[in-house]
Amino acid sequence: MSHEGACLRDGRHKAAPGPEPHLKQCSLYMENSCCSETDVQDLSALDNSLWDKCGLLSPLCESFLKRVVCFYRCSPDAARWPHPHRDTSLKAVPLCHSFCRDWYEACKMDMTCARDWTTDPRGQNCSGGCVPYQQMYQHGRDLCESLWGDAFMTVEDDPGEEDGVEGHSCGCLTLSPSDREVIAALRVQEGDPEELDTTKSGLPQYRAPCPPAGPQTRSATAPPQARKSSVNGVLRKRSVLASDMEGSGSGF
Repeated sequence: MSHEGACLRDGRHKAAPGPEPHLKQCSLYMENSCCSETDVQDLSALDNSLWDKCGLLSPLCESFLKRVVCFYRCSPDAARWPHPHRDTSLKAVPLCHSFCRDWYEACKMDMTCARDWTTDPRGQNCSGGCVPYQQMYQHGRDLCESLWGDAFMTVEDDPGEEDGVEGHSCGCLTLSPSDREVIAALRVQEGDPEELDTTKSGLPQYRAPCPPAGPQTRSATAPPQARKSSVNGVLRKRSVLASDMEGSGSGF
């Protein structure tokens, strides 16, 4: 039986996705996974990105970090958003603003010492300077678009939200079971690039993610809340080129 999806070709993922019935840590992907249970036995210590360098995290905050790492290490769909410069990384995976907001609320009182875990050397030694997440990041969008460099971008799934995030018709991920329907809608759209007819596809409640936006020119003086999303509904993306040193960094 063939399985849909693909795995990042970086030597740390399986060659191809397949069933992993004993997958406990990242059970969302057990039916079709790019990781084995051995690969993710200790999620908090993967790729030297220890989560507890500023003390133990609250269970809810840790659960969000696990969802993010499980997506990267195990999802057969993560490779849809490869980084153009780093084979081991992702770029501009569309996360729903509601997910980012909930992640921020879950972690805002927890402590951290590095803003970007992929490039900040403090993320490796963290000898001091621990601050609450709510001091390190302004809001959920800032958290999602900063913690793992440019791996993720924020997409509005609830029009009318704050932080200058515009509502639109693009699909997004919440790193939960509903992502399967979003990816299914994306596959339908790929089969018919002109238009995704959700009535025919049987997926009326889900929309496919929009294509990545092209290079954008930003005003040097405009505050973050004044910057508008691009015409295809994809919000601003970071383009931080992280060094991809062997044995260091988060892998994102």
